[in-house]
Amino acid sequence: MESLLTDTAWMGPMLPEENNRELEDSVFDLTSKASSLAGQVNPIVTLAMRNLVRSMNCYYSNFIEGHDTHPRDIDRALHRNLSSQPQKRALQLEAVAHIEVQKAIDECKDDSEPATIAYTLWLHREF
Repeated sequence: MESLLTDTAWMGPMLPEENNRELEDSVFDLTSKASSLAGQVNPIVTLAMRNLVRSMNCYYSNFIEGHDTHPRDIDRALHRNLSSQPQKRALQLEAVAHIEVQKAIDECKDDSEPATIAYTLWLHREF
């Protein structure tokens, strides 16, 4: 079991089997319901949820990387209330950069096709 935890090769590509009609129907149903729901939500609520999800994604992404940036510290940084402790401040600034880049992605601030070198370069410049 130990080798499975350290060797990621055993995972391989985790793709669903092709021509899985049940899965395709579920995806179609979920997409339809999500689109219907999106049309019913007040734009102000949608904006607030986007901001909350960006912050949440930033927190978990940092957590996975071993960066100890708590949600309250991220929120403080977004309001330009930075820590006087250099290490904590650096993590806050990284979190703000992460969220600002995600917002730029969400708002399609670059017209390059995703998964291209140009788009990757743009992302790196932004971050």
